[in-house]
Amino acid sequence: MLIHIDIRDLAVVESISLSFRSGLTVLTGETGAGKSILLTAFGLALGDRADSGMVRSGAPRAEINLGFDLRDCPGALNWLRERDLADGEECWVRRLVTADGRSRAYINGSPVNLQSLQELGQGLVEIHGQHAHGQLTKSQEQRRLLDTSAGCRDLAARVEGLYRQWHKLNDELGRISSHASDREARQEL
Repeated sequence: MLIHIDIRDLAVVESISLSFRSGLTVLTGETGAGKSILLTAFGLALGDRADSGMVRSGAPRAEINLGFDLRDCPGALNWLRERDLADGEECWVRRLVTADGRSRAYINGSPVNLQSLQELGQGLVEIHGQHAHGQLTKSQEQRRLLDTSAGCRDLAARVEGLYRQWHKLNDELGRISSHASDREARQEL
């Protein structure tokens, strides 16, 4: 669960710091209120491509910090542990973008690449826009929601991996059987 966001020198924002409590968080506002800047900040912090145009005019760099409580995110916590990035049950993601377009990324204070941010981000944040209801008609999304609500995302991922492994072994068995049949046919000749 997202517990904190801190944005400095991104677009027109000089500095903003927001803390969140448990439950549903909805960001609303009129056109131009800054909702898109918040979404841009989320995207940058979780691995979206950056460019120098995102840095507030006159600032040397933009900085985004996101804090997450991982008690209800066992997949993300395991991902961090597997990479020696875990630091208790919280996770802090930091992204810096310089005025010349270079960027640096950190997870719990350790430097990481953008792919790592993207992988972690998939287990931390779901953003639903006004047209996201179309996703609900897709069977893959329905399965994901069911697995999430049942608390079985890790189990579902394990089953999916085992299914792929079974499928690969089954294909290999088919190739071996085919080669054996071909060999028997040649021996009969």
